[in-house]
Amino acid sequence: MKIFLQPYIQKLKDKVLEVSRIDSIIAADCYKLALDISTRTNKTISQTTIKRVYGFAQARYAPSTFTLNALSQYCGYESWADFIHVMDSKTKKDDQNITWNEIAQAAHNITRFTIQTNKHKCGISYLHTIERKSIDSHIECFLNTEATGCIISAPSGMGKTIGITHWVDKLMGANHRNETNNIILHVNSSSLFFAAGFGFHSNKWLAHLLNFPQHQHLEDFIIQHQENAPGNFYLIIDDFNNNLINNRLFDIVFRQLIDIATYFSSYPWMKIIITLRPSTWQKYGHLIENHPETNKLWFTNFPCSKRVNAINLQPFTTTEIQQLISKLCPSITEDTDYARKYFPVISVPLHFQYYYQIKGNNIGIDQLNPADEYAIASFYIRKNILKGALAAEKQIMLDQLVKIFIFNDSEDTVLINKKEAYPIIKENHSIYNDLLHGGLLYEYQKEQGTRAAYQIKFQSIPLAAYFVTQHAIEKNNNQIDTNLIIWIQEKDYPEYIKLAIIKWLIIFSLEAGDLTIFNLLQNVDFIEKYQATLILFTCSNLDYVTCVNPSIANLLNQAFANSTFIDIALDHILMETEYKLALKKLLRYNLSYQQKILLHTSLAFFELLYLQDEDALKHIDALRAIPYEHFAEFSLNPLLIIENIHHYHKHNVFKENAFEEIKLFCDYPDRNASLTHKQLIYILGYTLLKLKGDEHATFNYLNIVSEHAKDITKKITADFRANIALELAERFTMMKKLDEALKKREEALVVNNSYTLNRIQLGLLDMEMLRQEKKDYLQIAQQLILITKQFNLKYYEVNIRIYLIRTLSPKEHCGVIAENKAALQALFNNSGYKVKSFYNRFNAIFINSSTVN
Repeated sequence: MKIFLQPYIQKLKDKVLEVSRIDSIIAADCYKLALDISTRTNKTISQTTIKRVYGFAQARYAPSTFTLNALSQYCGYESWADFIHVMDSKTKKDDQNITWNEIAQAAHNITRFTIQTNKHKCGISYLHTIERKSIDSHIECFLNTEATGCIISAPSGMGKTIGITHWVDKLMGANHRNETNNIILHVNSSSLFFAAGFGFHSNKWLAHLLNFPQHQHLEDFIIQHQENAPGNFYLIIDDFNNNLINNRLFDIVFRQLIDIATYFSSYPWMKIIITLRPSTWQKYGHLIENHPETNKLWFTNFPCSKRVNAINLQPFTTTEIQQLISKLCPSITEDTDYARKYFPVISVPLHFQYYYQIKGNNIGIDQLNPADEYAIASFYIRKNILKGALAAEKQIMLDQLVKIFIFNDSEDTVLINKKEAYPIIKENHSIYNDLLHGGLLYEYQKEQGTRAAYQIKFQSIPLAAYFVTQHAIEKNNNQIDTNLIIWIQEKDYPEYIKLAIIKWLIIFSLEAGDLTIFNLLQNVDFIEKYQATLILFTCSNLDYVTCVNPSIANLLNQAFANSTFIDIALDHILMETEYKLALKKLLRYNLSYQQKILLHTSLAFFELLYLQDEDALKHIDALRAIPYEHFAEFSLNPLLIIENIHHYHKHNVFKENAFEEIKLFCDYPDRNASLTHKQLIYILGYTLLKLKGDEHATFNYLNIVSEHAKDITKKITADFRANIALELAERFTMMKKLDEALKKREEALVVNNSYTLNRIQLGLLDMEMLRQEKKDYLQIAQQLILITKQFNLKYYEVNIRIYLIRTLSPKEHCGVIAENKAALQALFNNSGYKVKSFYNRFNAIFINSSTVN
């Protein structure tokens, strides 16, 4: 193979100018020079060719052998090969000893340039980015092996370039501090592929990169340090992916790279590190994996030996996300389980970058919400799909792929059978490659013995659902209406896809300023358990939309407040943190008095559960400020109920007016027919009656509420029906009617047992049943305490700990009781509620029940 290296070509160009007596060439000289060359060599070279050689015209390829021979003959050499031979022979062997530091200086000049280039390409200021522990540990493991090469593989957007730049930067810093004496050559693959155009050979490759035309220099240098070296020589090649050049040339380059690793395997100080995408490894990794001797020279540390899971760089860890946010936004934010729930949304480095570009400095651990995932997806779609030269073609291709989507229920993924998609891909291969290497799609090969399934996966559910939604809207004449809701209901899609489609419909509706969708959602059968998430999702998206287009803010806010969706959402008994956040966002809207009453009652209840007496009182005061006649619309006055619960826990005494209200409700059921029934208020009524300890009144109340729950004409949620059944089971248990209690317990499990309040209620019920049967209930109690801590439900945690303190045997569980007493004291450290009131509640329940012998 002939070797066309750039330094030789530059020397030849300089020699041509010397022979032609041109001191500084300009474009006009090219015509005269072309004629002069043709005259001397009898070889015709065009003016345009000369312009390409000297950079006055664009050159896609290296000069041809014919051109190089003609230029060499013009300078008095027999051929291009002769010119190279003469250049090589000019330097004597005794002048060819190049020191370690000289090589290091040349390499570090290139490395510094690469580092600066990577820093400027970073989507977030490089100063605010972080080192990747996974890269550091991966390379550390590699250096502890005898392998020569190391592969770092991850999909697009996983932060490979910035991560490896941090590692190289740290390595350079160690050199600068004289802690190490390593040679570090960090290049982007584009420079490597450019060199391939000059017909490089593996034994000349490093010489070319380091700008040494005499490759013998480098070979002598290697032999000189055969036994030992002052440090390691690191060759780091970033973004080594086959989408940058044609497959034939990439195959050659990859094989040359394997040859280099094999050649340098005899020198333990030589280390090669390459970053690439899984699709590249899946396509070319067999060149290494299928040859045992070659394979042992490369460190990959993939999850398995197959190329199916060719990913060894994982997303950001929780610690890395916290570190990033603290660097970008130094203000103190609260780290909660709720916030951690949404960490996966920004765990992909590219997604975190988009999140930062959307939010600016207004980011924080406590600011994450369900809308962010879709805001990031929208940003990605606008940047990579809806804009650019091939935007229309991409959308057309994706619209075709939508028709052959496969939804995997077990993995929550969207797949495409590649064989089925092949005709589409064949027609649009360049577009498909763009989508593949842009990270929207990635290929997945599932092997089962001698069989293999070739699949295409979407990067995320929201992105896949976007194209499904777009396709459906276009088929529905670009209308979001009842027909579209019926289509969602009838479509045999998994629930996670249907929910994602609804979220996109909400976003599209908000962007269009048409909120008809909110009056239609109540007709979606599976929507109930996602009410809190969708309310918070909608409120947060309102923030995004109105920020982009403030002129429609008032219209959207009012339309959203008037939708029936809010009325349904306010009538829930959810304990999840995101529900409280959704409620707090609703405070900004111009709600009706009835909505305000329910909103402040719910928020007061939340603060009560958190043992935040002052915050609970603020919402009670907000209720007191509402004209009293508006409370007459309810079958039970929520202000009297929540005010009494708060007053009892604060002062350990009751106000009788609330019990008179409940008695009126129970004694005159006909009066309630025309009034507003709200599930949350009924739950609060039961809570108050339990505090009082009047078993007869409590049981009578539950029976009346239970009849209300059976009314099919009313929108009764499954969680409410289950909760009433559990409360009745609790009352039967306290009366030692275990058969009736078990029936109600089973009824509740059939209806719903997934809501947090019901899980706690079920656990408390099971504890009492086990206690009555003289069985161990401590494990259930410990599980319940974990649930209460997860959602910060201190009110229930207090009751569970008091239950244990009062029911466990002091002789057998002295340590457990002491532990619970200490924990109980800590729960009231920042609360104005009295622990005595909770002890009295326990006494009221057990002393007035027949469970006490």
